[in-house]
Amino acid sequence: MSKISKNLLLALTLVCVIVLIIFCVELIVLNRNVDPAERGSTASEKPSAEEEDPDGDPTGEEQSGDTDGTGESGASGENGTNGSGDDAQRSPRPTPVGKRYELPMPHNMKLELYAKDELFDYIENDLDWWFVYSGGGIASLEISFTVTSPHGIAADAETYLNNYTEGDNSTGGGEEQIKGSPLRGYYVSAERDGEMYEAWLHSLPASEFAIVFVISYRDDQQKNALYEVLDSLDIMSA
Repeated sequence: MSKISKNLLLALTLVCVIVLIIFCVELIVLNRNVDPAERGSTASEKPSAEEEDPDGDPTGEEQSGDTDGTGESGASGENGTNGSGDDAQRSPRPTPVGKRYELPMPHNMKLELYAKDELFDYIENDLDWWFVYSGGGIASLEISFTVTSPHGIAADAETYLNNYTEGDNSTGGGEEQIKGSPLRGYYVSAERDGEMYEAWLHSLPASEFAIVFVISYRDDQQKNALYEVLDSLDIMSA
Protein backbone atom coordinates (compact mmCIF):
# COMPACT_ATOMS: atom_id res chain seq x y z
CA MET A 1 0.00 0.00 0.00
CA SER A 2 1.29 3.42 -0.86
CA LYS A 3 2.11 6.02 1.70
CA ILE A 4 -0.80 8.23 0.55
CA SER A 5 -3.32 5.40 1.00
CA LYS A 6 -2.03 4.71 4.51
CA ASN A 7 -2.40 8.38 5.43
CA LEU A 8 -5.98 8.49 4.08
CA LEU A 9 -6.93 5.32 6.02
CA LEU A 10 -5.42 6.72 9.18
CA ALA A 11 -7.25 10.02 8.75
CA LEU A 12 -10.55 8.20 8.14
CA THR A 13 -10.02 6.10 11.28
CA LEU A 14 -9.35 9.20 13.36
CA VAL A 15 -12.50 10.85 12.01
CA CYS A 16 -14.59 7.79 12.94
CA VAL A 17 -13.11 7.72 16.43
CA ILE A 18 -13.85 11.42 16.92
CA VAL A 19 -17.45 10.99 15.69
CA LEU A 20 -17.95 8.01 18.02
CA ILE A 21 -16.62 10.00 20.98
CA ILE A 22 -18.92 12.94 20.18
CA PHE A 23 -21.89 10.57 19.85
CA CYS A 24 -21.22 8.99 23.25
CA VAL A 25 -20.86 12.37 24.90
CA GLU A 26 -24.14 13.58 23.38
CA LEU A 27 -25.89 10.40 24.52
CA ILE A 28 -24.68 10.83 28.11
CA VAL A 29 -25.79 14.47 28.16
CA LEU A 30 -29.23 13.59 26.82
CA ASN A 31 -29.74 10.82 29.41
CA ARG A 32 -28.90 13.18 32.23
CA ASN A 33 -31.60 15.62 31.13
CA VAL A 34 -34.33 13.01 30.70
CA ASP A 35 -36.73 12.32 33.64
CA PRO A 36 -36.51 8.71 34.89
CA ALA A 37 -40.23 8.23 34.23
CA GLU A 38 -39.73 9.16 30.58
CA ARG A 39 -37.01 6.58 30.16
CA GLY A 40 -39.58 3.84 30.74
CA SER A 41 -41.75 5.07 27.92
CA THR A 42 -42.50 1.51 26.99
CA ALA A 43 -44.28 0.91 30.31
CA SER A 44 -47.97 1.70 30.76
CA GLU A 45 -48.66 5.26 31.89
CA LYS A 46 -51.47 4.01 34.18
CA PRO A 47 -50.46 1.74 37.12
CA SER A 48 -52.04 -1.69 37.15
CA ALA A 49 -54.58 -2.64 39.81
CA GLU A 50 -52.02 -4.91 41.46
CA GLU A 51 -49.50 -2.08 42.11
CA GLU A 52 -49.59 -0.57 45.60
CA ASP A 53 -48.57 2.80 46.96
CA PRO A 54 -46.10 3.15 49.87
CA ASP A 55 -48.95 2.88 52.37
CA GLY A 56 -50.00 -0.50 51.01
CA ASP A 57 -53.24 0.75 49.39
CA PRO A 58 -54.05 -0.06 45.75
CA THR A 59 -53.13 2.84 43.46
CA GLY A 60 -55.74 1.94 40.86
CA GLU A 61 -58.62 3.27 43.01
CA GLU A 62 -59.26 4.95 46.33
CA GLN A 63 -60.30 2.60 49.11
CA SER A 64 -63.30 3.47 51.25
CA GLY A 65 -65.09 1.89 54.22
CA ASP A 66 -68.46 2.78 52.73
CA THR A 67 -69.96 -0.51 51.60
CA ASP A 68 -73.57 0.51 51.08
CA GLY A 69 -73.24 3.90 49.43
CA THR A 70 -74.50 5.79 52.48
CA GLY A 71 -71.14 7.23 53.44
CA GLU A 72 -71.24 5.49 56.84
CA SER A 73 -68.82 2.64 57.27
CA GLY A 74 -70.52 -0.54 58.52
CA ALA A 75 -73.57 1.39 59.71
CA SER A 76 -75.96 -1.48 59.13
CA GLY A 77 -74.15 -4.11 61.17
CA GLU A 78 -71.82 -2.53 63.69
CA ASN A 79 -74.12 -3.23 66.63
CA GLY A 80 -74.54 -6.95 66.09
CA THR A 81 -77.31 -9.10 64.78
CA ASN A 82 -80.00 -7.73 67.04
CA GLY A 83 -78.93 -4.13 66.78
CA SER A 84 -77.92 -3.88 70.41
CA GLY A 85 -74.56 -2.39 71.26
CA ASP A 86 -73.86 -4.91 74.00
CA ASP A 87 -74.24 -7.86 71.59
CA ALA A 88 -70.99 -7.02 69.80
CA GLN A 89 -69.11 -7.32 73.10
CA ARG A 90 -70.78 -10.49 74.29
CA SER A 91 -68.59 -13.39 75.40
CA PRO A 92 -68.97 -16.79 73.72
CA ARG A 93 -71.94 -18.73 75.08
CA PRO A 94 -70.91 -21.04 77.95
CA THR A 95 -71.21 -24.77 77.39
CA PRO A 96 -74.42 -25.98 79.09
CA VAL A 97 -73.95 -28.16 82.16
CA GLY A 98 -76.39 -30.30 84.09
CA LYS A 99 -79.52 -32.21 83.13
CA ARG A 100 -81.28 -31.28 79.88
CA TYR A 101 -84.94 -30.23 80.06
CA GLU A 102 -87.41 -29.64 77.22
CA LEU A 103 -90.54 -27.61 77.95
CA PRO A 104 -93.40 -27.46 75.40
CA MET A 105 -94.05 -24.08 73.78
CA PRO A 106 -96.79 -22.83 71.41
CA HIS A 107 -96.50 -23.22 67.62
CA ASN A 108 -94.87 -26.65 67.87
CA MET A 109 -91.78 -25.25 69.56
CA LYS A 110 -89.89 -26.29 72.68
CA LEU A 111 -87.79 -24.50 75.27
CA GLU A 112 -84.49 -26.17 76.07
CA LEU A 113 -82.45 -25.54 79.21
CA TYR A 114 -79.97 -27.27 81.53
CA ALA A 115 -79.91 -27.41 85.34
CA LYS A 116 -77.70 -29.31 87.75
CA ASP A 117 -79.58 -31.99 89.70
CA GLU A 118 -77.44 -31.38 92.78
CA LEU A 119 -78.46 -27.69 92.85
CA PHE A 120 -82.09 -27.64 91.65
CA ASP A 121 -85.33 -29.48 92.26
CA TYR A 122 -87.57 -29.50 89.19
CA ILE A 123 -91.31 -28.94 89.65
CA GLU A 124 -93.68 -29.19 86.69
CA ASN A 125 -97.21 -27.79 86.88
CA ASP A 126 -99.95 -27.40 84.29
CA LEU A 127 -99.15 -23.76 83.52
CA ASP A 128 -95.64 -23.20 84.82
CA TRP A 129 -92.29 -24.83 85.58
CA TRP A 130 -90.08 -24.27 88.63
CA PHE A 131 -86.40 -24.86 89.32
CA VAL A 132 -86.04 -24.48 93.08
CA TYR A 133 -82.52 -23.97 94.38
CA SER A 134 -81.48 -26.70 96.82
CA GLY A 135 -77.96 -25.54 97.55
CA GLY A 136 -78.94 -23.53 100.61
CA GLY A 137 -81.31 -20.65 101.25
CA ILE A 138 -84.39 -19.68 99.23
CA ALA A 139 -83.99 -19.08 95.50
CA SER A 140 -85.79 -20.20 92.37
CA LEU A 141 -86.45 -19.84 88.65
CA GLU A 142 -90.06 -19.76 87.47
CA ILE A 143 -91.03 -20.13 83.82
CA SER A 144 -94.60 -19.37 82.77
CA PHE A 145 -96.72 -17.61 80.16
CA THR A 146 -98.56 -14.31 80.16
CA VAL A 147 -100.86 -12.60 77.68
CA THR A 148 -99.47 -9.31 76.41
CA SER A 149 -101.74 -6.30 76.80
CA PRO A 150 -102.27 -3.20 74.62
CA HIS A 151 -100.13 -1.27 77.13
CA GLY A 152 -97.00 -2.90 75.77
CA ILE A 153 -94.53 -5.44 77.06
CA ALA A 154 -92.67 -2.90 79.20
CA ALA A 155 -95.76 -2.12 81.27
CA ASP A 156 -96.68 -5.81 81.34
CA ALA A 157 -93.25 -6.73 82.71
CA GLU A 158 -93.38 -4.20 85.53
CA THR A 159 -96.94 -5.15 86.43
CA TYR A 160 -96.06 -8.85 86.41
CA LEU A 161 -93.10 -8.44 88.74
CA ASN A 162 -95.04 -6.20 91.11
CA ASN A 163 -97.23 -9.22 91.85
CA TYR A 164 -94.19 -10.84 93.49
CA THR A 165 -93.18 -7.84 95.56
CA GLU A 166 -96.74 -6.76 96.43
CA GLY A 167 -95.90 -3.21 95.43
CA ASP A 168 -94.94 -0.97 92.54
CA ASN A 169 -91.20 -0.79 93.09
CA SER A 170 -90.11 -2.68 89.98
CA THR A 171 -87.67 -0.95 87.66
CA GLY A 172 -87.62 -1.51 83.93
CA GLY A 173 -84.27 -1.97 82.23
CA GLY A 174 -85.36 -2.29 78.60
CA GLU A 175 -84.98 -5.12 76.13
CA GLU A 176 -81.76 -7.11 76.45
CA GLN A 177 -80.23 -10.52 75.96
CA ILE A 178 -81.34 -13.03 78.60
CA LYS A 179 -77.91 -13.58 80.14
CA GLY A 180 -75.73 -15.84 77.92
CA SER A 181 -78.63 -17.30 75.91
CA PRO A 182 -79.63 -16.29 72.36
CA LEU A 183 -83.07 -15.20 73.61
CA ARG A 184 -84.02 -11.59 74.21
CA GLY A 185 -86.59 -10.21 76.63
CA TYR A 186 -87.76 -7.05 78.36
CA TYR A 187 -85.93 -6.87 81.69
CA VAL A 188 -87.30 -5.64 85.03
CA SER A 189 -86.00 -5.97 88.59
CA ALA A 190 -87.21 -5.32 92.12
CA GLU A 191 -86.20 -5.94 95.72
CA ARG A 192 -88.27 -6.85 98.74
CA ASP A 193 -87.04 -7.56 102.27
CA GLY A 194 -83.53 -8.38 101.09
CA GLU A 195 -84.74 -10.69 98.32
CA MET A 196 -83.84 -9.72 94.76
CA TYR A 197 -86.22 -10.38 91.85
CA GLU A 198 -85.31 -10.28 88.16
CA ALA A 199 -87.65 -11.01 85.27
CA TRP A 200 -87.51 -11.17 81.48
CA LEU A 201 -90.57 -11.22 79.19
CA HIS A 202 -89.81 -12.86 75.85
CA SER A 203 -92.46 -12.19 73.18
CA LEU A 204 -93.41 -15.16 71.04
CA PRO A 205 -93.60 -14.39 67.28
CA ALA A 206 -97.09 -14.25 65.77
CA SER A 207 -98.66 -14.73 69.19
CA GLU A 208 -100.24 -12.69 71.97
CA PHE A 209 -98.28 -14.71 74.51
CA ALA A 210 -94.93 -14.02 76.11
CA ILE A 211 -92.70 -16.38 78.07
CA VAL A 212 -91.84 -15.07 81.53
CA PHE A 213 -88.61 -15.96 83.30
CA VAL A 214 -88.50 -14.86 86.96
CA ILE A 215 -85.60 -15.53 89.29
CA SER A 216 -85.39 -14.71 92.99
CA TYR A 217 -82.32 -14.95 95.23
CA ARG A 218 -80.60 -13.51 98.30
CA ASP A 219 -76.89 -13.92 97.64
CA ASP A 220 -74.38 -14.12 94.80
CA GLN A 221 -73.99 -17.89 95.03
CA GLN A 222 -77.69 -18.38 94.36
CA LYS A 223 -77.67 -15.72 91.65
CA ASN A 224 -74.73 -17.29 89.80
CA ALA A 225 -76.37 -20.72 89.85
CA LEU A 226 -79.59 -19.25 88.42
CA TYR A 227 -77.70 -17.27 85.79
CA GLU A 228 -76.03 -20.50 84.68
CA VAL A 229 -79.46 -21.99 83.95
CA LEU A 230 -80.52 -18.85 82.06
CA ASP A 231 -77.33 -19.07 79.98
CA SER A 232 -78.54 -22.41 78.61
CA LEU A 233 -81.96 -21.22 77.41
CA ASP A 234 -82.88 -21.82 73.77
CA ILE A 235 -86.06 -22.24 71.70
CA MET A 236 -86.21 -24.65 68.78
CA SER A 237 -88.64 -26.73 66.76
CA ALA A 238 -90.22 -29.62 68.64
